[in-house]
This record gives sequence, structure tokens and C-alpha cells, in this order.
Amino acid sequence: MKRTVQTDLKRMNFAFRNLPSVVLAVSALTFSSCTVPSSTGPEAITKVNPYHLKSAALERTDDPMIRFEQKRLLHGAVDAAEMKTRFGNYYTVFWETDQVGVPTTIRLNYRQAKTGPMVLTKEIEVQSPKKKNTTKFEIVGDDYQENGQVTMWKASIVRNGEVITEYLSYAWK
Repeated sequence: MKRTVQTDLKRMNFAFRNLPSVVLAVSALTFSSCTVPSSTGPEAITKVNPYHLKSAALERTDDPMIRFEQKRLLHGAVDAAEMKTRFGNYYTVFWETDQVGVPTTIRLNYRQAKTGPMVLTKEIEVQSPKKKNTTKFEIVGDDYQENGQVTMWKASIVRNGEVITEYLSYAWK
């Protein structure tokens, strides 16, 4: 019996000795950035701001920007049906280019909760981009109501059919 207890204590001691490394690894994965830019060269997506509007009830938060964004998106909706058409996912893509004035396409690939592994795509062509640009995408209305919220996404700059750079959500595979 004594031998078994000592063996068990040694095993527990080994497990606790490795606990800080396990906690550190789990923390690094949990608190890592939500997005991963793949390029910071002359063509770059510098940031993507995702926003999920899921109800008309004001979010309880101390951050006035979140309340402002919700109010801005619901502004002008006069009844519940009109508000419901505005529920969904909104993405603002901030990007830069050295090729000012050259037509460029910004692409958003995404998956939704009810579409499984199917990748959906939205594209916006910018005919005459400046040095710094902003492009907005919306997944709202029937698309959002039928297919659910966006679970992962990838933003890309595309020129002449070639992907120049990408910016990925942490969940994109």
C-alpha cells in the first residue's frame, strides 16, 4: 500500500511540475490575437473590424464605441421587422496600396454557422483606390437569418485574379 501511495505522489508531483508550462501554452492560445495578417508590404490589409449586431437591445458595456456602432447600424429602423433585417455581421476592411488608381478587388470569404464547410464569398471592386482605403461588407437580412452568424472569415486584396495579400480570422482554416 505504501509503495502505491508513493508512486501516486510522484506522478502528481510530475503533473504539477509541468502545470506552469501547460497553463502558459493554453493562455497563449486563448489570448492570442483574433486576426492574422499575412503581409505588411506595399499591399497590405492593416486591420479588419468585425461587428456582430444580434439584437436591438443596447449592449451593456462601458465602451461608448460599441453602443455608438449599434445605434448607428439601427438608425432609421422604425419597427421590429426593419430592425431584424439589419441584424448580422459587419466587417470593415482597412487596406493600403502603392498602386494608386489601379482597379482592385477586396474579397471576403466566410463560413456561417448553418452552412457547414461551405465557403461563401463577397467581393467589392474599387475602381480607383487611394493610398489608404476602407471597404465595408455586410452579411445581414435573409442571408444572416437563414444561415446564422459568421463563424470564420478571410479578407483578401485581389488584382488581375491574383491574391496579393490576406488577413485571416483566428478560426480560419
